[in-house]
Amino acid sequence: MTDAPEQAPGDALPATAGDATPRRPDAVLAQGHLHPAILLLRLLDALRQTAFLVLFGVVFEPWFLVLAMVLFLVQLGTAVARYLTLEYTLTTDELRVREGILERQERRIPLDRIQDLGFESTLLRRALGLTVVLVETASGRGVEARLDALSRADADHLREVLLAARSDRLEGAGAATAANDVAGTVAPPPEPEWLVHASSYGELLLRGLTDLRLGGFVLTGFAAIELLDQIGLAARLAGVVDGAERWLGQFPPAVAIALLVGVVLLVMAFGVVTSTIGNLVQFHGFVLVLRGDVLQRRYGLLTTRQKTLPRARIQRVTVEQPWLRRLLGFAVVKADSAGGSRQQGEDTSGGWDVVVPLTRLPQADALLPALLPGIERESFGWQRGSRRLIARMALQGVVLAALAGSATAAAWGAWALVGALLVPLWALLGLLAWHNLGFALGGPFLALRHGIVGRHLAYLPTAKVQAVVVRQGPFAQLLGLADLTVYVMGGSPTRLPDLTLGDARRLAAEIAARAATAAALDW
Repeated sequence: MTDAPEQAPGDALPATAGDATPRRPDAVLAQGHLHPAILLLRLLDALRQTAFLVLFGVVFEPWFLVLAMVLFLVQLGTAVARYLTLEYTLTTDELRVREGILERQERRIPLDRIQDLGFESTLLRRALGLTVVLVETASGRGVEARLDALSRADADHLREVLLAARSDRLEGAGAATAANDVAGTVAPPPEPEWLVHASSYGELLLRGLTDLRLGGFVLTGFAAIELLDQIGLAARLAGVVDGAERWLGQFPPAVAIALLVGVVLLVMAFGVVTSTIGNLVQFHGFVLVLRGDVLQRRYGLLTTRQKTLPRARIQRVTVEQPWLRRLLGFAVVKADSAGGSRQQGEDTSGGWDVVVPLTRLPQADALLPALLPGIERESFGWQRGSRRLIARMALQGVVLAALAGSATAAAWGAWALVGALLVPLWALLGLLAWHNLGFALGGPFLALRHGIVGRHLAYLPTAKVQAVVVRQGPFAQLLGLADLTVYVMGGSPTRLPDLTLGDARRLAAEIAARAATAAALDW
């Protein structure tokens, strides 16, 4: 008896007695390796990472030079091994990535599980004609496969045949089309592009000027103080602070306060300037185009980025207006796919979730049909939350005022009663939150709205909903309120606070029923 020949991954499976016809082998649409210039990049990385060890070896101990040489050879050897062994193959069914010598690895990503395809290219990579290809799936882990680096032509070819093959599968014609394809086939001609949005320098400049994240300054300052304490410099910092206090004590109180305010404003101005420059560099030349049913974003000055986003993969669209942008009438539009997860208001790495960096609110609303086809036919009848939200916020203000008064009574005496102002302040915040709170369920879309001074809107196709959760905290239980959180694929949650318990349960049941109906239709 002879051994059966080894079955290659892409070969057809042999026919069995119960098979009517043998399975047709998957057609190879694209195949390739990393570009040789990746070795130059890895050589530069290895030199950079061992530079300090070489310096220590020259200045202090020679054995640092030996350690640097070992680290250099290990890193360079790993890079050479990956270059020699990595091979990607795109078939009509999946994307395969193989690599490794001692430990072989083969990763298979089904075509219909690929959510997004992103390109990144730094200045050095652009000079060498290289592109990093990032493949995201619905796992929620972000990048599932990273091809660093392909030539620009190979990357473009991979994108075109991937989009074409996925489109054929969605239309049910993938097998017929793939039968005529062979390895090395020229990519199909790209579909015409339709410009959806192009950001102006004025919009990008305003985005940076309105990106006031004061909480980040506070957290950074606290972290810096903790770091100084850990390395033993906190005492010196205390001496500097004491010297500054003595210096300010030479001035009248009004002048000292003015100097302190000036320092705070200077720090804030530095943050605004750095934020503005960062936004201009990151989103330079931002354009959003539509090719067929796929959105593409292109942007970046130092590191250029391209991201494809099929409209069928969009799980949630948010229109976000922090307080300053809302006062000026501007908004940021973001979209989430199943490939990642974020809280509303957060930014993902590289700005992959940003669809429009900044635009006026009417233009943001006009862009919704390009992201969620069919939403233009829906009429959302907004329903408000409960006025008990104001009572809940006022009750929290009472508790905070009592805690602040008891903590400061011994030191401040009668001035501790100033803490009682927290009660009307929190009641006012509750009134603003109630005014912004709302939900609407229209056709196949769910719209949620919340905020205090700013406002955040979320639009979710009910067919994409994975779970709906109703929660009640202690104060909410006391007042009969509940929070509703809607989860889509990838884990991105959208929270709507302070509904009445009855409204939250009814809305959750209706959303779950529509999601179940949509899921049943997909079977």
